[in-house]
Amino acid sequence: MTISIQHPDERPAFTRRRVLKLGGALASTAFAVPTILSACGGTNSLTGGASDKTLRVYWNAGHAYQVYKKVIEQFEQDHQGWKVKLELYQWPDLRTKLMANFQANDTPDLVEEPGGWVQEFGLTGKLRSLQDFINKDKQSSGFPDDWQDYTVQRNTVNGEVYGVQLHLTCTLCFYNTEMFEKAGIKTFPTTWDDFLAACKELTGKGVYGVALNQDAGYAWPWFLQNGARIYDPEKKVLDLDNERAFEALQFQSDLIHKHKVAPVPVATGSYDGPQKLFSARRAAIILTGPWDIKPILEGSKDLKWNIAQALKQQTQATTAAGSSVMIPKAAKNPEMAWELLKRLVALDVELAATKEARMTMPRKSWGNHPDVKQMDLIAPFGQGLTYAQFSGAELEKTGKSGTINDLFNKAYQDVIYKQRPAADALKEFVATGNKALS
Repeated sequence: MTISIQHPDERPAFTRRRVLKLGGALASTAFAVPTILSACGGTNSLTGGASDKTLRVYWNAGHAYQVYKKVIEQFEQDHQGWKVKLELYQWPDLRTKLMANFQANDTPDLVEEPGGWVQEFGLTGKLRSLQDFINKDKQSSGFPDDWQDYTVQRNTVNGEVYGVQLHLTCTLCFYNTEMFEKAGIKTFPTTWDDFLAACKELTGKGVYGVALNQDAGYAWPWFLQNGARIYDPEKKVLDLDNERAFEALQFQSDLIHKHKVAPVPVATGSYDGPQKLFSARRAAIILTGPWDIKPILEGSKDLKWNIAQALKQQTQATTAAGSSVMIPKAAKNPEMAWELLKRLVALDVELAATKEARMTMPRKSWGNHPDVKQMDLIAPFGQGLTYAQFSGAELEKTGKSGTINDLFNKAYQDVIYKQRPAADALKEFVATGNKALS
């Protein structure tokens, strides 16, 4: 049985700020889904209504992969009498539904979240700590040792883990190999200076060296590469009023307005402007993630391109993104939810999801697996995820990241579109933001 769903939304462009602000109808894209889970037939279908042995799961509609459906089917077979009620939502609708559930103290047992909700709801006491489960099953599950360390740190609140990373993506450099060859550039640049030089060589005849994104979420790799961070958790203040931060933002603006190797991003509210320019052969380089692989392959089948690692200034770094899974404190079946969670994040399931949907994953063993290394357009992410960072992980734990992200977005737009000096915009951002934090 098939179901109408959308593709995954794991891109940094879908920021925590947007998730927090977006509203939506309470209706799910597809709910109860007995048709999905009855593919194996027999007594494991969900017809007949809910019971005390019904496990309620909220999931992103774009992540309803076949491999997850098979995991659920096997889970039901292995736990006779138990049924999984899988409800699929777009992120805004999922949040709306979940908030209503919290208010009514009637929550699902397991929830996928887009990033930032573990910290938000963990701080407010709405989630169950997973620490006892983790301590018991550390050897069999591989968690946390086999997960990228920064994903565990992000989902740790007040010393205990409240979420497990499900998917993990990052931003890397996509480039047109044919344009590089014609420009006589044999290798992809690794530093900012070399990157600028390459962009100058690639720009001309209606083609830009690079296309930047209008969404402020794509600015963070540059800050991280220059050793700048948004928040100092020890001093509990914003940390972008320094030369490292000024240089990082000004460099992006200068690519557009001073060096003219990048177009002014089209302010459409959509993340896919650079990808469209790249696919149309109007930009030689874009900075993006695995979410743009499929549209490039489908839209420009004869395009010759490759993926390079992130640049380096003070250090090599890039931004991470991705969803996690969590168990609400009011869940009726937390033990069974944990049993299903372990199966959904198993290495063989990760590998199957990658082959099915080109999704990249948080396990260290995933990135080192021969199957991943043989996938030309996925293998670079296996390397990139080893040095990626969540740019706002510590800020999320203040409970005020939504407000701060709005302020940063304004500063970014002022610099990119109004050509305001980066130092002025960031100083104002820090001053205003620290008042909001206090």
